[in-house]
Amino acid sequence: MASLADFERFVYPFAEGAPAPAVEDAILDAAVEFCTRTRLLRAFLDPVTLVPGTTEYELDAPEADTQVVDVMGAWLPEGRIGPATRPELEELYPDGWAWRTAGTTAEVQRFYCRLPGFIQLVPSLTVKAPRALRLEVAYAPTRTARELADVLLNRYAEHVADGALARLHLHKAGYADAGRAPAYRTEFDQACNRLADDGARGFAKRRMRTGGDEFK
Repeated sequence: MASLADFERFVYPFAEGAPAPAVEDAILDAAVEFCTRTRLLRAFLDPVTLVPGTTEYELDAPEADTQVVDVMGAWLPEGRIGPATRPELEELYPDGWAWRTAGTTAEVQRFYCRLPGFIQLVPSLTVKAPRALRLEVAYAPTRTARELADVLLNRYAEHVADGALARLHLHKAGYADAGRAPAYRTEFDQACNRLADDGARGFAKRRMRTGGDEFK
């Protein structure tokens, strides 16, 4: 894990005189936004045991000082189930969806997230299903984290710094220049938008085949 101080060398030269607490707060806030928007940090959680009478499950974050920001995939023993928004569920179940129940995992149709880090199966189960629900989630640091994932420093430090500098230059302080903030914000936003697509596809790319080079 990388400390917040590890990112300071990407920030201080462009915000001279900024106090360390303000710089660290800006770095952390930028990292939270960067991870939330790009969904680059992902993990498969330990399988969840489904319990009768429980309609909503709070998900454990994959690492200390992190928070789940989105459910990227959900699987039951029969296969993958898709997400649904509240309007989609209301259209699918015109007579109500929140109280619908099922006796087997095969009858579950969708999952719904009322808040980040919570998941509800629709219909919910009336029987126990040990370790039946597998989830892939995207996660981000919490607002109280003091360390960040190494990949943020090794691959994306400049992008996090752009987000931090966009914040610092909006401060009402002598080190801030409000005229510089929009450029940093634009760079940060463009990186988030581009990397959101990369995160969805993954980073393994098929190599071009040459004489007899075959994947097995």
